[in-house]
Amino acid sequence: MPVVNFLFPMLLFFGIVTLISKHRFFQNTPFSHRSLQLAFFLRMSSSLVVYYLYSEYYTERSEADTFKYFDDSYYMAKAFWEHPFDFLQMLLGIDCNTPYFHNNYFNDMSNWVRSYDNGLLNDNRLVIRFNALIRIFSFGNYHVHALIFNLIAFVGSVSLAKVFYTVSKSKLKSYLAVFLIPSVIFWSSGIFKESILLFALGLFLFHFYQVCKGKGSVKSNFILFFTMGILIVMKLYVFLAFLPACVCYFLARKQENPIWVYLGGYCIFIFFGLSIAAFVPKYSFIHLIVDKQRDFINLSQFFEVNSAFSMDYLEPTLWSLIKASPEAILNVFTKPWLGEVNSLLFIPPLFENLLLFVLLLLCFLWRKKISSDQAKFILLCFAFTILVYLIIGLTTPITGALVRYKIPAAPFIWFSFLMILNTHKFPKGLRKNKLYLWLHSYL
Repeated sequence: MPVVNFLFPMLLFFGIVTLISKHRFFQNTPFSHRSLQLAFFLRMSSSLVVYYLYSEYYTERSEADTFKYFDDSYYMAKAFWEHPFDFLQMLLGIDCNTPYFHNNYFNDMSNWVRSYDNGLLNDNRLVIRFNALIRIFSFGNYHVHALIFNLIAFVGSVSLAKVFYTVSKSKLKSYLAVFLIPSVIFWSSGIFKESILLFALGLFLFHFYQVCKGKGSVKSNFILFFTMGILIVMKLYVFLAFLPACVCYFLARKQENPIWVYLGGYCIFIFFGLSIAAFVPKYSFIHLIVDKQRDFINLSQFFEVNSAFSMDYLEPTLWSLIKASPEAILNVFTKPWLGEVNSLLFIPPLFENLLLFVLLLLCFLWRKKISSDQAKFILLCFAFTILVYLIIGLTTPITGALVRYKIPAAPFIWFSFLMILNTHKFPKGLRKNKLYLWLHSYL
């Protein structure tokens, strides 16, 4: 049995590597199949690190993110063989909120019911259902699940990279922003929600960009609605940050002064949000943010989280959110600070932040002139990133959570800075360096 447990994921890994070199989806990119295979290999290497860390240092499996949804899926998957109609009902969410299902399946799970309920959709259940579906052929092998999660995250990454290259015409900048950010690789390489989130975000952006360029199709529209549904279920804050940025980009794509479109568009979205709150207080974005923050603060105090930091309670008013916004964005952009590094997991994001600050400085020193289309796309990236940072910063008093929750925006902020950077102003010794030249040819 140990041999089977090793051979099955190895065969699947080589099958995926072959797929990357042969399938049209991966061939229709500006990148060589070797560079894409390298990117996937880095993901799988990171996946093994995730497995090791959560096996050796976070041994409470019911609380270990990469294991808890995988373990819970066992109880749903066993119904496939014993009671297939039960399995189908649970998989599709059809009439399964009954004592029968709770007594026979859900009560055995640790994460089907969340410890707190803020009235939003329960994203835990989508991950459990997806794992239960994979278990039908995985024989309960964790690494098979990790490979599938990595593959779907990689599909999203490749979709992002296609759009970034179309905008920048630079393979190196697109590859760096999408495939080589350590935190993005790490937090989307295990059986994590971020893997599904990256899949949906990448495909949504790719097909949205196709529609903006007049290349939409029935397939594109279907994928847009499908991935929109995943984003809403998985991380509503990501969808709510991405939607206004995309709408404003669509409206501004033929305008000479896109900034005014963004300013007007966001004012309309805020007014619309306040109007909804007036008629349906339950869905007031102000109250949702305030309640989410209180849940997070109470959670961090109850479990005495090591990476928690002090945060004042928000008041349920728009002005309270506005006052707290500068500090919120600064926290997300700069944390973890050097004095907060109390775990090995904080060292990579610390250096990642330092590199981002250096890149920002270089952008001021070596700026390049960008086209109107590129400027409009950078506006989309900044608008999305700032709103994601704002929502996270207002609600999250835990440094470890900040590092992880900003993952969806990381490729966008890195790509924006890289777009502004003029690599032709690099010192001649660097531009003529053999490694630098080889990297260009390899990609």
